[in-house]
Amino acid sequence: MRNFFNQKHLNIILALIIAVAIGYWVGENFPQTSYVPVSAVSQGLSSNGVNSSLFNNVWNLIHTQYFYPNVSNVSLDYGAISGMVSSLGDPHTVFYDPSQAQLYYKAVSGNSFAGIGVSLGYNKNGQVTIEQVLPNTPAKKAGIAVGDTIVSINGKTSGVSNINNVVTVVRGKQGTPITLTLKTDTGSVVTYKLDRESVHVSSIYIKQLQNGIVDIEILRFSDNSLTQWENDFKQKMGQVIAMHPKGIVLDLRGNPGGFFEAAIYAAGEFLPANTLVAKQQNRNGTYNEFYTSYQGPLQSTPMVILVNGGTASAAEILTGAMQYYHRATVVGENTYGKGTAQNVFTFSNGSLLIMTTEHWLLPSGRWITPQHPIIPNIKVSLSSKEFSKGIDTQLNKAISLL
Repeated sequence: MRNFFNQKHLNIILALIIAVAIGYWVGENFPQTSYVPVSAVSQGLSSNGVNSSLFNNVWNLIHTQYFYPNVSNVSLDYGAISGMVSSLGDPHTVFYDPSQAQLYYKAVSGNSFAGIGVSLGYNKNGQVTIEQVLPNTPAKKAGIAVGDTIVSINGKTSGVSNINNVVTVVRGKQGTPITLTLKTDTGSVVTYKLDRESVHVSSIYIKQLQNGIVDIEILRFSDNSLTQWENDFKQKMGQVIAMHPKGIVLDLRGNPGGFFEAAIYAAGEFLPANTLVAKQQNRNGTYNEFYTSYQGPLQSTPMVILVNGGTASAAEILTGAMQYYHRATVVGENTYGKGTAQNVFTFSNGSLLIMTTEHWLLPSGRWITPQHPIIPNIKVSLSSKEFSKGIDTQLNKAISLL
C-alpha cells in the first residue's frame, strides 16, 4: 500500500488532530517498507561523484577545532543524512532518527493520543495551518483559532512547514507542556503554553441534515490499518443507506489523505464497478491503473463534495475521479494539490526515511500539483470570521444544490 498525505467543518476535528492524528498522513501503516542498513547509506558518500574529502575535512574540523567538546558522532551522522534529505527541497520527503521515528510511529498508530486538540492542514501558501479546534481542549481553552499558522514549536522553526514533522513534535505524554507560536489571520504573532491532554477522534462521521440530506464527513483515509478503515467505512455507509438519503454531502475539507487504497475503496460506493479511479507513475515512467472493485448501493444518489485548501492526496484522488465522471458537483475552494506518493523505508537501527517515489494522476491523465489543484465546479469561500460565528457558507451551498 502507498500512503498520501498529506478544512473545516463546524463540529468535527480533522484528520490531523494535533493531538494530532496527523495531517499529511504519509505512511500510516508503513507500506512497502524496506530494511536498509544505515551503514549502506553512509558508504555511498564516497561514490556517485560526491566530494567525500570535503565531508571528511568538515567532520575532522568539528572534532578538532569546534569550541564545544564531546560532539556526538551519532548526532553528526544523523545530521548529515537529514541535511542530505532536506536538500532535495521536497517537504514530503523526510528522515527521522530512531527517537524521532518512535514519535512518528506513535503519531500514526491509533485514534487516541495526547495533544492539544486541533486539526491541521495546509493553506494556499503551503503553511501548516489550524483547520479546526476541538471543544474543551487545551487549544480551545487557550484561544487558538481556525486560520492560525504555525511559526514555531518550543521555540524552534525547523520542520514547521511539514505536517508530519509537526505531528511528531506536538504529540507527547499526557500532562507534558508544549509551547506554540502562531500567526493569526490578522498578522499578529501569539505564543501559547499548553499542557497536552488525551484526545480521541474517529475518521468518519455521519449526520442527517434537513430534507433527507445526509452529511458524510471523512476526516482522513486512514486508521490503525487499511482493513480497519474499510470496515469503519462500510459500517458507516450502512448507516447512510438506512437513512434512505435524498442527497449526500461528502465533506472532504481539511482531509489530508491517508491510504491510497482507501480512496479507491471509497470510490466503489459511488462509482460503478471497474471504473478507473486513478493512475500512478514511477520514476521510470511505468504506469499502474486502479479501478473500483465493487459497486455500492448509492450509485444514483445526488452528491455534492466539499473541498478546500486542506483537501489533499487521497482526498483529491476521490474528488478528482468523482468530478471527472460528473458523479458529483464539487463546491468550495481549490484543493492543496498533492499529487505525490511516499513510501516509508525503515532501517535496522530504528531510523526511517519517508520518501516520494511516485506521483498519481487523475483518470484523465492530469497530474495534480500545487499549481494545478482540483478546482471546484462552484467556488465558495469560508472565512474564519464566518466559521467562528457558526456560519458554514460552503455547506449551505451544498445543501441548496441538493
